Amino acid sequence: MIANALLGMYVKCGMLDKASEVFKRILVPDVVSWTTLIAGYTEHGLANEGLKCFKKMQEEGFHPDAVTYMCILKICGILGYLQVGEDIDAHVRQKGLLQRDIILCNTLIDMYAKCGALEKSREVFEQLIVRDVVSWNTLIIGYAQHERIEETLECFKQMQDDGITPDEVTYICILKACGIVGSLEIGKEIDAKIGEQGLLEKYVMLGNALIDMYAKCGELKKAREVLEQLPLRDVVSWNALMAGYAQLGQASVVLDLFRRMRNEVMPDPVTFLILLTSCSHAGLMEEGEKLFDDMHDVYHLDPTLKHYSCMVDLFGRAGHFDKAQMLLDKMPYSDHLPLFLSVLGACRKWLNVKLGRWAFEQSIKLDEKCVVAYVCMENIYAAAGMQEKAREIEAWKVKNNAWSVPLSTDANMNVYSFEVAIENHMYKLHTNDKL
Repeated sequence: MIANALLGMYVKCGMLDKASEVFKRILVPDVVSWTTLIAGYTEHGLANEGLKCFKKMQEEGFHPDAVTYMCILKICGILGYLQVGEDIDAHVRQKGLLQRDIILCNTLIDMYAKCGALEKSREVFEQLIVRDVVSWNTLIIGYAQHERIEETLECFKQMQDDGITPDEVTYICILKACGIVGSLEIGKEIDAKIGEQGLLEKYVMLGNALIDMYAKCGELKKAREVLEQLPLRDVVSWNALMAGYAQLGQASVVLDLFRRMRNEVMPDPVTFLILLTSCSHAGLMEEGEKLFDDMHDVYHLDPTLKHYSCMVDLFGRAGHFDKAQMLLDKMPYSDHLPLFLSVLGACRKWLNVKLGRWAFEQSIKLDEKCVVAYVCMENIYAAAGMQEKAREIEAWKVKNNAWSVPLSTDANMNVYSFEVAIENHMYKLHTNDKL
């Protein structure tokens, strides 16, 4: 028991090497020893190590208990190992554990949902004799994460019909669903319920979800009101509001919000992604350049590939290909499709054939069916009077079957013209970080 307590202490402190040393020194480890180590690997992002530990535990003749099975089901959800998860499900049922452990049942529902097997997840849920708020939340989260919005909202209604009171987790999921489909009416109803229960004072994440929902539904005035009412605002609160204004192309408002924000909280990489994208689309080259420099020099944040991509886009739109090329040469890695599409879009605008061809070749190395790349390159050649080259690209596109691939897999993008399509496509690729 003392050894297991010491093992647990090291695990909770994240010192897994020390925990492993202690485990090796235990002469006769029991199921608690094994499970503690497996749980440690799981909680600290070492799912594969946890799975290896589980296999070794079985090889040495130890029988897992309900807690062990919960850890392994979590690992299966993290790694997407549906087959292993189904095997665990079979063992759990064989031992009759599901009938007497609702926490294990909820973990099983979550595993299936994370592996994309939502029908199996629902099947386990329907078999539960007693369902608590966590059971409902787990199923709702599963549907929301896979953007099965109709089922998400249907579960929310059924949950209330069954007399289960939603909690802050439920509301966050439903607000996310409302933001995706633009369901402002339901979002407002949730807002009212949150107000009645006084939850905004307790949970900043709930306030952030509310801001994000209103922003995605285009109700920026309401989103701003929620921000002002929050007793505590974090960087995510500000990012959610700024992203809403950025989506509508209101760069000046985004920059004003940033000036206010930095008096309260430190910006993060997502903040700068929103700022740089706004500057790029508004043609604010000097502001964007300063923000990019400040990101590292003032706020000590290392730019990621997406930040570099935004800057290349910004310089390209302004026709400053020398600056764009300098950034491209500095970048430590270059396997990011939006980066090359940014360059292609700029070369199309300014008829830079040489750089455009380079960007085109890099793009199709990453995705030979990228229709945006082919159409951009065709247009560059055609506008430059190089019709034979344009026909070669057209033939290449047909050969690779790229003409049948949609411009974007985003169902919310309406393509009214090629220019609008490119603009939307690039914006969504740049601002793909989850708020």
